[in-house]
Amino acid sequence: MGQIKFLTDRNLGKLTKWLRMLGYDTVYYTGNIDRSFLREGVKEGRIALTRRRDMARRHFSGRMFIVHADKVPDQLSGVIDEFSLEFDTKRLFTLCLTCNEKLKDIPKADIKSRVPPYVFQTQNNFRICPQCQKIFWPGTHRNNALLYLKQHNLFHLP
Repeated sequence: MGQIKFLTDRNLGKLTKWLRMLGYDTVYYTGNIDRSFLREGVKEGRIALTRRRDMARRHFSGRMFIVHADKVPDQLSGVIDEFSLEFDTKRLFTLCLTCNEKLKDIPKADIKSRVPPYVFQTQNNFRICPQCQKIFWPGTHRNNALLYLKQHNLFHLP
């Protein structure tokens, strides 16, 4: 089986960002949470994640998980447990948090005018989203994300 991919409903925006941050291909569906949502999941080979409990009664050929938790750490924990997601530091921050596109390395010299001067002076590694052109760098986001995962015991990190 290939990489697990998700389709989240519009009630799971924060969960979507966390799954992308962890390197899991996750499409955020903004349409109605109905049969078209489920069809999209099947068509793209994605597991449909939804807050709509009544969707469990729908019959369809794909995979679906009803997210019962209200808080993001609990939602993330439920998805991690349900699908035995693994924590891989090499996949952390490899996808655009906005577009879900795979980030590409970009030479530091190419982004000088596109990041704050302090960031340019203190960082050496930059990535760009080929879709939205946002620039990403390690900064404090990585450490804060790891701390969050540890504090909420999401991957049983030491």
